[in-house]
Amino acid sequence: MTIHDDQGAAQTASAVNESDSTLARTFADLRRRRVFRVAATYAVVAWLVIEVASVVFPALHVPEWALTVVVSLALAGFPIVLLLSWVFDITPAGLVKTEPLAEGAKEVHKVARRAIDFVVIGVLLGIIGYLVYDQNLIGSLGGEDKSIAVLPFIDLSQEGDNEYFSDGISEELLNSLVGVDGLRVAARTSSFAFKNRNEDIRTIGEQLNVNTVLEGSVRRSGDQVRITAQLINVDDGFHLWSSTYDRRLDDIFSIQAEIAQSIVDALKLQLIGDRQIMVAATADVDIRAYDLYLLGRHHWHQRTPESLNRALDLFQQAIAVEESFALAYTGLADTYLLLDGYGDLSTDDALSRAELPVARALALDDQLAEAYASLGLLRFNQKDVTAAELALRKAVDLNPNYSMAHMWLGLVLDRSSGPEASLAEYRRAMELDPLHPVVQANFANALGATGRYQDAVTQSLAILQSDPGKDSTYFSLARLHESYGQLDEAARVAGRGVEETDGALSYLALATAVAKLGDIPRATGYLRAAGERLEEGHKTLGIEVSLLLSLGDMDAIDVLLDAENLGYQIDAGDWATVERMYWAGIVAMRTGDYDTAVRRLETVQAFAGRMAGPEESLTLASALAYAQRGAGNEAAAAQILNDALSRSEWASKVGWRIPRIDALTAVCLHLAGQEEPARARLAVAVEAGWRDYYEFELLPQVAGWFGQPGMAAVLDPVRRDLESMRAELRDLPVVEGRVASLQDATR
Repeated sequence: MTIHDDQGAAQTASAVNESDSTLARTFADLRRRRVFRVAATYAVVAWLVIEVASVVFPALHVPEWALTVVVSLALAGFPIVLLLSWVFDITPAGLVKTEPLAEGAKEVHKVARRAIDFVVIGVLLGIIGYLVYDQNLIGSLGGEDKSIAVLPFIDLSQEGDNEYFSDGISEELLNSLVGVDGLRVAARTSSFAFKNRNEDIRTIGEQLNVNTVLEGSVRRSGDQVRITAQLINVDDGFHLWSSTYDRRLDDIFSIQAEIAQSIVDALKLQLIGDRQIMVAATADVDIRAYDLYLLGRHHWHQRTPESLNRALDLFQQAIAVEESFALAYTGLADTYLLLDGYGDLSTDDALSRAELPVARALALDDQLAEAYASLGLLRFNQKDVTAAELALRKAVDLNPNYSMAHMWLGLVLDRSSGPEASLAEYRRAMELDPLHPVVQANFANALGATGRYQDAVTQSLAILQSDPGKDSTYFSLARLHESYGQLDEAARVAGRGVEETDGALSYLALATAVAKLGDIPRATGYLRAAGERLEEGHKTLGIEVSLLLSLGDMDAIDVLLDAENLGYQIDAGDWATVERMYWAGIVAMRTGDYDTAVRRLETVQAFAGRMAGPEESLTLASALAYAQRGAGNEAAAAQILNDALSRSEWASKVGWRIPRIDALTAVCLHLAGQEEPARARLAVAVEAGWRDYYEFELLPQVAGWFGQPGMAAVLDPVRRDLESMRAELRDLPVVEGRVASLQDATR
């Protein structure tokens, strides 16, 4: 054992001495070939190049990726230089191949080559690590919210009558910046909400969720214009950039592009290639047409019947001046579409008149996002959800920052794919246009439809805070509470709406909430007050018929519906007739005329088609199935119920969580003879907040079911809740008109 141990030690010592000798010769050869000197020289030069580039490139507006390329090339060149310094020498005779050491040259060369390999591998790993780090750094920088709000420029013209022009400059700058990759731009509706408001920049940035704000002024005199713009950092209020432009008006488009490009440079955003900001849709437009278009949009955004009709005239004048002005045609189409809801144009007329200008805009510019968005809304109103979705997705692809395209796509998806899908689009629209009242309302509705009741309430209260004193906002919030069974809270909100606005919709919401509590006298008074304030009485038809049914006044219902002159046809867009037709079918069932009921309800079903949501389709299906059964068509009734239950299952899968849908599904299960599942489903609805007990009792398809054995256990908690809420609101007055003390009575 001792002998073997001594021999092993001797062999080990010999190997170490040999290794040390080889390593020493290797380093001597590296020094002889000047590898270390070359490495040091290269490192110093590369560092100097990188430092100079990091200072010079930003000053010359060289894209950020160029510095990354310089660093990467410097690192990549290091192992190449090492290899060249090992193989070649620079001599007075020129570049010559280096001779190896005579003694042990082969072995030394082998070890040195391995050393160089390790160096190269290490450097390459360093390059890879740097690039990974660099990509992460770029990703993190790219992940920073590079965002801007363009505030309406102030009109400093001597006459003060060029506000529409200064607004138009702001809007076109906004549209220019929307096309920049990586930049989120607050939509016009939100940024213009701060017009004529002396708000702190930090407050504006917080409400619009942006980190920079562009503000400025326009001074116009004859054909000369001076535009001053300044970019402000929201966090500290410092000016990042400012400039003044004096131009003739015939150069206005180049001014817009120049300002937008300067802002992009100030934000240090990376553009694709050397593409510049351009306002393609207006670059070659006659300045007179453009002026008319700006003034038209100024009136269009006010959304009153008078302003919309004025906008219509201005867009037509713009087209007369410049027949190839695509945006003017979209303005014309948008005005027709708004006149349906905000003006006195019927749906049928609005749709037919909007068709031609949309087609003309697309023919002039098939890359105009606004035109595809208008086409999508047009097709949606024509009940062609497939065509509407295709057009709106095209609009979103062309301009991902166009909030209206996202909002209208949400409307379409709500019908075709369910509220979860629509919620994503509404959320995106909210990110782009956080203060737009319609976007806010649709977002809140989608939250409520998906069962996010508290989130929906929070969002609705935010709407009230940002846009106080609006009748429709109180109405929407009251209906939200109502849909989740909080009828007392719905009445309180509607009461505040009455006090704040004296509006018809607040009175209508108050009447609906009180009627669902079973307080018919008070509900009748509030409904009368609502009717006095509504221009079209049919908007109160549903609740009015319900109240008359509760009172058993069939003669008044006959007068209200005028069924003899109703016929069995519905014109396109005539939703008032749809409601009359539905209630005429319900009344026919209550009087035992099932054949008439079937005809009327089938007419409604054929008209509504895919545009009906789950609530509407299940309500209609249960009524039509009951009417078919009463008319002796049992097979037809069974098929209708089967389809309705399939519809309910689909609604659940795509995110619908409204308690009323569960209750209506329970009615369909009851009509299909599935009593135990029907009671269980109604119990689910009650647990979720369904409290429409008195309303359901009026429906022929429900009459008698609530009194059947086994139903008391499900419905008694509902009756107790309704009695408790009614007691809390017992001081509500019966009114003939405006309620002076309603706010105190319902607080």
